[in-house]
Amino acid sequence: MAVAVVAALGAKSYFTKDSFYRFGHYRADSVPQIAAMATSFQTSKTCVTCHSLRHEEWSGQVHKVVICEVCHGATPGHPGPGTVSIPAEAERLCTQCHEKMPGRPLTSIRQVGPDHHPGASCIACHNPHAPKIPTGGIMAVADTHTGLVRAGATASAPCAACHGPDGHSVNPDWPNLAGQSETYIVRALAALRVGERKSEVMGPMAQALTDADVRSLAAFFSSQRCAAGAGHLSGADLEAARGQARACATCHGEGGRGTTNASLPRLAGQNASYLAASLKGFASGQRPGPIMQAALKGLTESDLDRLATYYASQSCVAPIR
Repeated sequence: MAVAVVAALGAKSYFTKDSFYRFGHYRADSVPQIAAMATSFQTSKTCVTCHSLRHEEWSGQVHKVVICEVCHGATPGHPGPGTVSIPAEAERLCTQCHEKMPGRPLTSIRQVGPDHHPGASCIACHNPHAPKIPTGGIMAVADTHTGLVRAGATASAPCAACHGPDGHSVNPDWPNLAGQSETYIVRALAALRVGERKSEVMGPMAQALTDADVRSLAAFFSSQRCAAGAGHLSGADLEAARGQARACATCHGEGGRGTTNASLPRLAGQNASYLAASLKGFASGQRPGPIMQAALKGLTESDLDRLATYYASQSCVAPIR
């Protein structure tokens, strides 16, 4: 038995090419051929021409150190026959860098454990291209903002039929845009434009917009003054709504007036009818949103109607920039 083992080890050593432990099962004469192949990763510089809005979000935020292909995969030949994959498992990708573990630096990389919104998708709260959005949003250059607002006032003409000339909807079933977070409007329009968010009405309209249109419309509508709705609660209904709203304040701010995380919508002054329909859509799963679905779990339709009326009646404050 011992002789057989020694003979086997000797044969293995004799028949294994010296290059095996550097190149695996590839034959040594194949290595130059492999090395001469075109590089699959083209780096993020190749993405800016076609994806300028996403590239702007990415390049101004902490994820700029992560090239696009780390998440989207290598796509030789793109644009063209090669197609970019949209990651379906955001949690698996995010935890590669952000899973809490011994030895991982706490100061440079945000670490999250299993108790951080378990079961929810990371992208339900975080924009993967700009996960931590500062107060100034994606358009922090003050001297260009006035020009964007002026351009948005002109570009908003087609929007006025539904959302009003100043962002106050003409139909309670449609959303008010006045005073809404600028970054949220950008994200919403971008999502509608690429089909990430579905809408038979808004989808085609958003697809006709350029990146410049998106930025200017967001700047214009966010600069308009919002107003509280007509509906009001009192007594037990008011107290119940306040209690339910406290659970929403982390993301949407006190009274729905927003937080410094401008990627999340402001709810104060929104049309109660539109807001109630949105909440019911999230609660039923008809509108995707794991965080929202979990937050609304256990609430009845009456609870959602009451919560929508509460937020609609809240006074608005100057937009947080």
